[in-house]
Amino acid sequence: MSALSAMRARVKLQSPARVADEIGGVAISWTNEADVWAEIEARGVGETAAFDANASRASYRVTINRFDGVRAGWRIAWDARRLRVVGVADDGAARIELQCEEETL
Repeated sequence: MSALSAMRARVKLQSPARVADEIGGVAISWTNEADVWAEIEARGVGETAAFDANASRASYRVTINRFDGVRAGWRIAWDARRLRVVGVADDGAARIELQCEEETL
């Protein structure tokens, strides 16, 4: 696992909530659950087709101290970036690893 000194990024853990919008639909609202220290490691970059443009998708491994309740579908606000949590590796240790993706057009 990571050394304490490697956890230098201050990030926000955010959970989604569905809320009704003005026209009878549903929108996603993000709730700040906690500010935590994290180690963020870039894992790779890929492309996905998005309508008439290709979106680049960067993947990251984010290590944080244990925070119960984090699961796929949450996101991490890291400066101006938003990382979608796609997987959680939790082996019962003091830290957990979040597999995340950032999509940009």
